[in-house]
Amino acid sequence: MQGAKKAWSRAWALPAALFALGLVSGEASAGDAPHCSAWRAAGKGYEKLELRTCARPASEEDAAPAYGVELKSGYEVPLEVRVELVMRDGTTERLDVKLERGDDAAGACKACRDVGDLKTFRVATLDGAAEPGKDGAPEPLQKVAGTNQMEVLARDLRLTDANAKRLVRIATRFHKATKRRLVVTGGTRPPQRQAELMYDKLKRGDDVVALYENKAAATEVRNAYREALARKEKRKATIRVMREVIDAQIGRGVYVSKHLKSGAVDVRSWSMDAAQEKALREAVKEEPGVTLMDERDGPEPHFHLNLP
Repeated sequence: MQGAKKAWSRAWALPAALFALGLVSGEASAGDAPHCSAWRAAGKGYEKLELRTCARPASEEDAAPAYGVELKSGYEVPLEVRVELVMRDGTTERLDVKLERGDDAAGACKACRDVGDLKTFRVATLDGAAEPGKDGAPEPLQKVAGTNQMEVLARDLRLTDANAKRLVRIATRFHKATKRRLVVTGGTRPPQRQAELMYDKLKRGDDVVALYENKAAATEVRNAYREALARKEKRKATIRVMREVIDAQIGRGVYVSKHLKSGAVDVRSWSMDAAQEKALREAVKEEPGVTLMDERDGPEPHFHLNLP
């Protein structure tokens, strides 16, 4: 029992500074198991990351705080993420965690009042794609070239180093499963092209607010389209006012599409059969933080990959 107590203490009795900053590796012994909630999977893009909340073992009377969280990763790649915990009363707490392949981690939850107190949690990457450098500048972009596993047809494909590696890993998994190269047809997109694409979608009757992740930005662009339509503006003039809205959004640091900030790629879909599509979806699922959107119903059918 003494050995079990020490094992659990390593996961819970953390220095005060670490309580505020994040998690450390550790595990509980079955002989002194804490009372825990059920495991819950993270949201879209992090389905293989699971979390639960636990109360400390009764034998740990002097341990503090009384509650904590445990995470386990089903990913093969290392993870460096920020977990935002949202309690039932609206209280939030952020935890930064690094997980190696298949590793588990445990740490304190100061905001928790009960093992069932956690309402929801959100996960975001902590690499340079999401966090600016110390000087406040975003991580620099690099031009991505084709490989033996990936063909790049996009006119301009520039990604952060972290996202370039994500794409290469996805292409490698896809090639291993299918013996085919992944064909990237779209990458970095200027505001003019973004406005043209959104105009075409709106004219076709597509719900762009549902399509784009940033609903507020998409609504703003859609409203500009509707106002131009009410003024009976022609295509060129309508696209111009839509582009002006997109330019203004970028000036505020808002992006209606991740293509505008080199955070998305398009993958050719028309030549894929069902088995190859499944292989792509599985390859994406293995990459934490990446999500796939099926955009095969438009004039330019493709799979859209959102990168962190």
